[in-house]
Amino acid sequence: MFDFDFTLSIVNNTAAMAFPKTGGNFMENYVEKRLTTIHNTSEQSVKNYKQKVITFFVGLFIIVTLPYIHLGVLHRLIFPGKPKIDRRSCKNSCFDTVFRGIYESPGNSGYKHVYFNVTWQTYRIWIFTVLFILMAYESLKYLVGIISNKSLRKSMFVLFLANVYPHYYSWWSYFSYYNEDFYDYYSHHMLFTITEIVATCLVLNLCDYNNPIVSWKILAIVSINTMHICIAGTDQFIAHVIRGKGTDFQNVRNIALMVPDLLHVMIPLLVLFIHAKQNNKLLRELCFKEEVFLCVVFICIGTLFGKIL
Repeated sequence: MFDFDFTLSIVNNTAAMAFPKTGGNFMENYVEKRLTTIHNTSEQSVKNYKQKVITFFVGLFIIVTLPYIHLGVLHRLIFPGKPKIDRRSCKNSCFDTVFRGIYESPGNSGYKHVYFNVTWQTYRIWIFTVLFILMAYESLKYLVGIISNKSLRKSMFVLFLANVYPHYYSWWSYFSYYNEDFYDYYSHHMLFTITEIVATCLVLNLCDYNNPIVSWKILAIVSINTMHICIAGTDQFIAHVIRGKGTDFQNVRNIALMVPDLLHVMIPLLVLFIHAKQNNKLLRELCFKEEVFLCVVFICIGTLFGKIL
């Protein structure tokens, strides 16, 4: 027959082994432990939520403000002679009206704040815009997390800020290339853009103190921006700024693009020097000969390639 008492004894012994009592009331200890866990989890959730909210509004503010500063402030100051548009008499015969659907047909379309034709060029403008906005937002989200954790490496953060204008200028340039079907400098600019993004990714990585200073990252940043200096220095910068053949707008633009490159050479080398000094080492002890050789080769080939493009 079935021995109920024997089975109950086994269950009790198993429960006792699984949930041993530790001095006091087991249930009180268990409840206290669970409440502590819930509290810590809730506190972390609130912290993460606040960080996400802060990140969203910081990203929104910066991305929304840049075009206003560029066009709403600087361009109105630099080019003050632009006449006002008479919206009532304005006509546009180059608008394909595809996005207007049944409400309008091609012809003398009236004034609108935004016209866009449905073409592959417009679609590419959209793609580049989305890519740049997403990269900007993800970068800001990463930085907000570092700042909230108090692990920001200020020297690298300065480099990130210095590169905001070059990245914004790149997006605006691609917008203009596609919008005007003008591609003379497209390949040349694409080389700058790709290498700039690589350098910025390394800078963002080094913005976090938890990521150690290593020679290959520093040398990669220095090499990329040295290449930029070599290409631009033998191109528009000398013609416009040094020889004085450029307009005020061109000179300001060229200087604003050159200064970040110079900072991306000087500051990383200074950071590497300080890092070596703190560890009682010489610079040559931190850098492999192969790394330096590859950097020189990259600068030479990149400069030559950039001039050809």
